[in-house]
Amino acid sequence: MLKAFKAASNQRGGKVFAGDIDGLAPALFLADGAIKLPTVLGNNYIPFLLETVKQYDIRVIVPTIDTELLILAENAHEFKKAGCVPLISSREAVRITGDKWETVTLFKEKGIRVPHSWLPEHVAGDSLPGSIFIKPRNGSASRDTYHLQIDRLEQFLPQVPNPIIQEAIKGEEITIDALLDLQGNPLHYVPRLRIKTIGGESVEGVTISDRKLRDWILEVLRITAEIGGQGPITVQAFLTEDGPVLSEINLRFGGGIPLTLMSGGNYAEWVLQMVEGKKVPPRIGEYAVNQYMSRYYVEHFTQEPAWQ
Repeated sequence: MLKAFKAASNQRGGKVFAGDIDGLAPALFLADGAIKLPTVLGNNYIPFLLETVKQYDIRVIVPTIDTELLILAENAHEFKKAGCVPLISSREAVRITGDKWETVTLFKEKGIRVPHSWLPEHVAGDSLPGSIFIKPRNGSASRDTYHLQIDRLEQFLPQVPNPIIQEAIKGEEITIDALLDLQGNPLHYVPRLRIKTIGGESVEGVTISDRKLRDWILEVLRITAEIGGQGPITVQAFLTEDGPVLSEINLRFGGGIPLTLMSGGNYAEWVLQMVEGKKVPPRIGEYAVNQYMSRYYVEHFTQEPAWQ
């Protein structure tokens, strides 16, 4: 993704800066410049970013981790005043999609099928299925997620912070990488099958046809835009015999985005066009089907970290 933004930016005479707290973060060595960031939970995170925006005349900020989404959404107006577009959805959209209980509740009310879900206080006296998932309501990257039988619920429940309990859905797991414009209109999407994941990250995948999914995808994107969704949207779902079941939504680029970029999603270029105030036309359905991705680790060697 960084390479895509770098190519689109360099064509304009611009640069891409990568920020991290780790001086050995690989992306730092691929970018045009590296910035040492304070922790996202620190009081000086936003002031530091705003100063960096002014120092380097940054036109757009692209968040990549869940923990920075809400704080960027809450301070989006400050960046816009500084002439920078934070590629982030509204605070309300980030709040809802960052909570798996809020997400399934909203989309169920809107007529989208979601997994049957319970909070711990709802379990007593209710009939749960034999096979369940326990996960944090605000978790990511599959951390503290357990697939187990109902008779082990009491054993594992205390191990999961702020848990939600969901039925285990039988079906293939898919991801839809999507891009909305800055007004929430869908521009493009690519559905892909998650063939293999490690730590919640897609390492093998293949793009699939949207012939039976288009109406469902557009409705999910419409509802997301209704609550303030814009920019990159990553939708997780299961394909079942009765149709797709929505599992979660992330308001950022997903880890498997390289497959979408290589399949026709020129997202970096389109984002920069939007930042420049240009009208980007929708390109629904314009992507390569049966495009496979297999990824692996690549080593980067340096004499010293970007910083100690």
